[in-house]
Amino acid sequence: MTRGDAFAAWSSPDAVWSEWAKPVVFVTAQFGAAAAPAIPEPPALPATIDPGAAVIVDLPGPEAVAMGLWLAERGFCPVPLFNGTSGPSPVIDVDAIGRALVAGAERLRARQISAMAPPAFLLDSRRLGSGAVTPGQYDNRWVVLPQDCPSGAFLASRGIRSAVLVRRDAISIPPDLAHVLARWVEHGLTIRVMDVASGQVADHVTVPRPSRFKLAWYAAIALLGLRRSNVGGFGAAIPEQTARSGGYG
Repeated sequence: MTRGDAFAAWSSPDAVWSEWAKPVVFVTAQFGAAAAPAIPEPPALPATIDPGAAVIVDLPGPEAVAMGLWLAERGFCPVPLFNGTSGPSPVIDVDAIGRALVAGAERLRARQISAMAPPAFLLDSRRLGSGAVTPGQYDNRWVVLPQDCPSGAFLASRGIRSAVLVRRDAISIPPDLAHVLARWVEHGLTIRVMDVASGQVADHVTVPRPSRFKLAWYAAIALLGLRRSNVGGFGAAIPEQTARSGGYG
């Protein structure tokens, strides 16, 4: 299977939500690398999901892919939003996501996703890393921006009135997702959050108005400190320090 074949399986032209699928990981990840099984078992959900809801799966990358495939078997359209590229000594292991996506493409090609299927947007909860980055690493951290997802008005026009956020070890809403979900709430969507680790479920969650909400320069501020890739998405080497110039690369 080629990278193009894999992306096509995850972005069916019949599904309206495929417009938001991101090809970045398919372009840059090393799919052939040998490692542990490509797709882990999906975590168990603590409650059922309304079959007409929009879902955001915010789990560690390969787990998000596994959950997306599980939801596809239950009538949802999985949409990969992973936006980090692959490189040497990466901050985030994108290759593991790529291997899971390719393995999952075989399963999706055998399944007909309905054009009316509600979306399940797949994110990597590790997208901002977990510590300081150092010179020589490949900095592929990224954030979700409102334009990465359909608007609340578009979701409502498709008959979607609720959204479910699936996370691990947290029932709260990450700051970047708050900018997305607060907009959805303005168009009448209710928000439910599930924690697959603790089994907690929070219904009708209030999404606090995030800092810089709807400001024109929010995106520019959110992207400060992140490195864009020349193939799209995020990712570039952090320059090594030198005594003369302070850095190179």
